[in-house]
Amino acid sequence: MTSTSSRPDAGLHALLAAFSACGATAGGGITRLAASPEDGQARDLMRDCLARISAEIRIDRVGNLFGLVPLAQNPHAPLVMLGSHLDSQTRAGRLDGTYGVAAALLAAEALVGEAQAGRMFSANLCVVNWTGEEGARFRPSLLGSGVYAGRRDADAALALRDEAGIALGEALAVIGYAGTDAPPPMPTCYLELHVEQGTVLEASGAVIGAVTGNWGAAKLDAVFSGAQAHTGPTPMADRRDALLGAAYAIADLRALADLFPGRLHTSVGRIRVAPNSANVVPDRVEIAAELRSADDALLAEATALAEVAFETAAARAGVAVSVPTRELRGIRALPAAVSDLVAACAEAEGLACRRLDTVAGHDALSLLERCPTGLIFVPSLGGIAHNEAEATAPRDLEAGLAVLTRAARRLCRAAGSPEIALQGESA
Repeated sequence: MTSTSSRPDAGLHALLAAFSACGATAGGGITRLAASPEDGQARDLMRDCLARISAEIRIDRVGNLFGLVPLAQNPHAPLVMLGSHLDSQTRAGRLDGTYGVAAALLAAEALVGEAQAGRMFSANLCVVNWTGEEGARFRPSLLGSGVYAGRRDADAALALRDEAGIALGEALAVIGYAGTDAPPPMPTCYLELHVEQGTVLEASGAVIGAVTGNWGAAKLDAVFSGAQAHTGPTPMADRRDALLGAAYAIADLRALADLFPGRLHTSVGRIRVAPNSANVVPDRVEIAAELRSADDALLAEATALAEVAFETAAARAGVAVSVPTRELRGIRALPAAVSDLVAACAEAEGLACRRLDTVAGHDALSLLERCPTGLIFVPSLGGIAHNEAEATAPRDLEAGLAVLTRAARRLCRAAGSPEIALQGESA
């Protein structure tokens, strides 16, 4: 494992700056792919922070990093969990995921100080960094949280390979995070603080977002198969160009979104071309397609239309197509008691709060239906996300930390129950 050269002070912005140095890019963002050396550096920094508050560190089989913080006198008291992820996309912003981990660490530090000063708590706290939320290096996304929640198999996750053929288990071992610890029990409540990655809060003037539900997402991997040939002498009529079929499909998928303006988002963000030579007609092209909507029926209809579009595109190019992988993340509501608690804490801090859905996926969604789960948003300037220019006003970052800390305090004084915590502050 690597080690950090200096420890950040207790300030949020200093801690974010320290994390941002792990995988910093020339454009002011970060590239910190899951289980990379840069990810290892960020994890080490998190461990340093956890050591400062005497947390018990656990690393499970897929590298999820937990810091157990005793607040209650009973070590078997209910558990409240806070966190997010440290991995990023390539050339990403410095806040996505990292902000939630940094804020969770500082909230834990504040509550430890209160416990040492004599304040009584009836729940213990856990800070978590989930492995592979982004899906940028090891697919699918929401990987570590999915394993913890029992939605994915640990052995299958560890066997996933990146573009270079390196397995997740191998990569975790290299950076020192191939763990063997048992993960903590499922919490009585999980809270995740995140930048919005949209413009709803900025447009409304609200500082805090209390997330009430998520858009659904359909993710389809399509493989177009043709015949490898020379790009020079091979007659155009004889070509079976897999890339041409994929190109038709990409354009058709974009046109599909225009049939449902504002209600459907579509994209193809990943393409693999073989043999990927300038003078060879491609014989195999893989694309990763996504469709997102807040309407279950519309998403189902659009997904069926997308598969028809793949077949039509392949036929037009004279190639074959298959869809070996289909994954659906359903539309679900987040527990009202948790979003109500977030709104109450925002009000107590004198901050404008708005209820909204999340269009992006987050680790919190993995824990839905496993425990009461909440997402807290702060505004993203211009809605920019997965981009080095991603930014949030410093005062809004501080506001999010204040709301997270207040909510965590109330939960840890209410045995982790959001319903009890909603009844009000206690001395």
